Amino acid sequence: MEIIDPAPIPDTADSGLPLPEPETALSSPPLQPAGFVRRAVAFSIDLLILGFLSLILLTAGVLGIVWPLNGGGMILSPENSAPPFLSHFISAGFFLFIGYFTFFHAHGGQTPAKMIVRIKVVGVKGAPLTPFQALARAFGYFLSSFFLGFGFFLSIFEKKKRALHDLLTHTQVVLDHMQCPIP
Repeated sequence: MEIIDPAPIPDTADSGLPLPEPETALSSPPLQPAGFVRRAVAFSIDLLILGFLSLILLTAGVLGIVWPLNGGGMILSPENSAPPFLSHFISAGFFLFIGYFTFFHAHGGQTPAKMIVRIKVVGVKGAPLTPFQALARAFGYFLSSFFLGFGFFLSIFEKKKRALHDLLTHTQVVLDHMQCPIP
């Protein structure tokens, strides 16, 4: 049995014919910055979620710590304007805030509220956030809130719609085209 070599494919570069375009993988759509209103709505929903979680934490703490100690009596006495353990719950609320945003931004770039409004946090070039970036960004929220929230309002005027905490951590909030095919 004789093996026949197929005819060689002519080199189009030598023949003067244009080379075929190389097939490119489906590229993701360009990053489209999320606007101030969409970001504010997401942040407000996140704060409501955090408020609800803090309320559960406070209620569990009061029922678990104070109720047995006071025999079911009053939490506040005339001498105390605030329970002595309130500072512990404020600290727990702070860590809940930092942990909530760090976890969700480091794992997918979206909090539950950002999923609802179809936005996500990515690195400047579109890469997912590192855990350190997510942590720094969560702390950056406090810097953005100074001076009547100037750092948040910066996203209205900045060309890529980034707030102060985005500028500090080299991140941006973009529309999530995977969930939102219509801009």
